[in-house]
Amino acid sequence: MRRRASRLWLIPAVIIGFNCLGFILILTLGIGKAEKERAAVSADTVSEDGADMADAGLDESFYEEDIPEEDIYAYSSGYVLLLTSSESDLQIQILKDDGSPASGIRWEADVSDDSGDYEFKAYDEDEDGIIYVGEIEAGDYSVEVFDGIGITETSGISVKPKIRYTASSGIRSIVMQESQINAAVEDTALTSEDKKEESGFSGIELPAGTLGIDVSKYNKNIDWERVKAAGVEFAIIRAGYRGSSTGVLVEDPYFRQNLVGAKEAGVKIGVYFFTQAVNEAEAREEAGAVASLVDVRDLSLPVFLDVESSGNAHGGRADGLDTDTRTAVVKAFCEAAEDLGYDAGVYANKTWMTKYINMEELAPYTKWLAQYNTAGPTYTGDYSIWQYTSSGTVDGIQGRVDLDIML
Repeated sequence: MRRRASRLWLIPAVIIGFNCLGFILILTLGIGKAEKERAAVSADTVSEDGADMADAGLDESFYEEDIPEEDIYAYSSGYVLLLTSSESDLQIQILKDDGSPASGIRWEADVSDDSGDYEFKAYDEDEDGIIYVGEIEAGDYSVEVFDGIGITETSGISVKPKIRYTASSGIRSIVMQESQINAAVEDTALTSEDKKEESGFSGIELPAGTLGIDVSKYNKNIDWERVKAAGVEFAIIRAGYRGSSTGVLVEDPYFRQNLVGAKEAGVKIGVYFFTQAVNEAEAREEAGAVASLVDVRDLSLPVFLDVESSGNAHGGRADGLDTDTRTAVVKAFCEAAEDLGYDAGVYANKTWMTKYINMEELAPYTKWLAQYNTAGPTYTGDYSIWQYTSSGTVDGIQGRVDLDIML
């Protein structure tokens, strides 16, 4: 009896053990269920965030670290900060995504050098999207612009005595394509007074020289082999233009194919850029735009700045410049082009060369004269090329084409 009684303590021990195991099992199942519920909530949250991002037009990949800067910029303020500098000055431009100026806003710029010893504020007083600062000391600068309601953009630039172009803050190119703009209101030079008033080119007495043409998108597709066979020795091809309305820089949509076609046919090449620059900084920017489009090694002739009326019925942005300002603009372009390694020149008609540009200031550069409706030029100044008609015909080109003679 005593031995049986001594083993009775095992019964409660076994009961307690089973109870402990049951408790542990219940606790484990509860923890697992809680983890699953938390995971479901997390998944729902991610899904909802993703839906919110999709509704906002954003992609989750935007938050990955390896996304290119230009793609990330697309989700920022919608403005582009463009800085240009030449000879100790600074131009601050704020552009919309389509390349047009962010006008109508009184932008403020905080400018400081990297040492922190030199800093100042500048303002867009006329609200045209451009802040110009002259006589700034050479050095590395940080520029931050504000619109007064919370939008800011920041970039940096090195101001040097020699020309230097810097485009940052996500900008892919300072030169736009026509598909990105309203070309009908920007590219208006075809309707200039010279071309509208030309009556033909009968009776012209051509001097001895080399026959050439100048072409743009308006001449459409050109058979350059036939052009060469027709006796054309050189072509001055439009690289692009500054819009007469907003001032956006635009590549001529036929420039690249014309450049390749003329080169392959053995036609000597020059280029021109239609200006609507209103100051020297913009003129230097136009020279930089040309340099971004054509290699100097492809050219046998200069880079010309095309200076004429915009043809804009409402008045182009540069039409009203006074003679001194316009001359300074042309000179700045030519100097910048030559600093970049190109030969430089100016194209204008007799009236503009006589009344609206001080040609004596441009003595070092090649002159390309346009004068129609005359047996020979009556302009008494210096020139090397004469554009004698805009109504010529050449085999390989459909419709009318500008004809030139190089003296």
